[in-house]
Amino acid sequence: MSIELRLLLKRKIFTAYNLINSEDNSEENEEVLAFGEAEEDYTKTSYLHTFWNIFNANQGVAILAMPYVIKNGGYAAIFSIIAVAVISNFTNKRLVDCLYEYTEQGEKFRVRSSYVEIGEAFAPKYGHHLVNAAQMFEQVSYCTLLLILCGSILESTFPFTSLSQSDWTAIAAIALLPNVLLKSLADVSWVSFITVIIGEVIYLIVFFYGFWHHQRWDVASMPPFALKKLGAAVGIVVVSYSSQPYMPAIEGSMQHPSRFNSVMDVTYIAVTFVKVFFGFTGYLTFTHDTDQVITNNLPEGVLHITVNLLVLFLAVTSYTIPVYTVFDILENISFPCGQMDNPSDAKGKDKLSYIQALVARLCVISFTLLVGVLIPHFGLYMALVGSFTGMCLAFIFPALFHMKICYSRMEWYDFFIDSFVAIFGVVGAIIGCHFSVLALISVYQKHDL
Repeated sequence: MSIELRLLLKRKIFTAYNLINSEDNSEENEEVLAFGEAEEDYTKTSYLHTFWNIFNANQGVAILAMPYVIKNGGYAAIFSIIAVAVISNFTNKRLVDCLYEYTEQGEKFRVRSSYVEIGEAFAPKYGHHLVNAAQMFEQVSYCTLLLILCGSILESTFPFTSLSQSDWTAIAAIALLPNVLLKSLADVSWVSFITVIIGEVIYLIVFFYGFWHHQRWDVASMPPFALKKLGAAVGIVVVSYSSQPYMPAIEGSMQHPSRFNSVMDVTYIAVTFVKVFFGFTGYLTFTHDTDQVITNNLPEGVLHITVNLLVLFLAVTSYTIPVYTVFDILENISFPCGQMDNPSDAKGKDKLSYIQALVARLCVISFTLLVGVLIPHFGLYMALVGSFTGMCLAFIFPALFHMKICYSRMEWYDFFIDSFVAIFGVVGAIIGCHFSVLALISVYQKHDL
């Protein structure tokens, strides 16, 4: 269903809701609403399910780079993890607030269901294109990061071969080609559970290895503050908290959406503790030798191979969902050939054919391979992505969108806070991109020497 059609339908529902509330509530209306609520509650999620949904949206392979973040920023990096978590929690709530309008009686009513629809409400002509472009770039970049991770892991696991990281990255891309045959979310839904379980096993193994060698820990070895290194590290942190595109769906799935903010607070405290604790113990275990992917620091042997193969499987299963998201965005973009009298006429027109879609999917995977070969640095590329689209989707867009969409119900201090977050995001994006690019240039210069 096109964005225009969904919005038209939601506006009609919103109008009907106002009419029902503006009249005397008849028994018939009460029965209809009661039936709708009962039917809706049947598929809604509990607090615990919502907790895990938000937790999973903020974990992933980025946690494997948290020790590398500590290596680059020391105590300042730990502070940045906490600060980014606080701001990300805040912007998630702001974004969800943009999903609602208020009736004349002051009751909240959900009129939007996605980040893209919020973007369109912000700017009807180009807002949804802006959000779609940012999301597509971020998802493609995330797929690229996973390919880079595959190449790095395979090279570290099988150092006795003559294959380079780029060769292993290409082999991993070939193994991921079956993703072009995905037809629906039903084909990928089962992957989520496997991904979460593998991730938790990896985190626990690395943590227990570090705890087993706690005699190496020396708090005095924490690196000093350096803005150049911290600027790139913050980008990695932002990537790990860029869960904003998922929040409208998560909040919409709750049995009691009014409790969303409190569940968000509890979840963010938990996931931030995991990231800080994992990064801190990982760095103290390997100190200055900490790799961009912490599992590469494990000693040669059965443990190293086993954990790296788990990370490889994690990267492969994690690749499916973001690449399907890119496929879905590409294949649902409509290219209007002129004005249409009826928005519903846009449905099904100017869409890609099966062959065109297949070629487009192959091009997406090939593009992720190309970038993965050209920039084979997991942590540094993640920092660049986080500094660019991560800052836009996590900080800048939610603050700007909220200021315009919710302007009529904002206090002066709300406007001030949103402005501060937007400015922080812009400045952070400029500084992060600058130092991330410098770090990449420095790596390539050392490689040439």
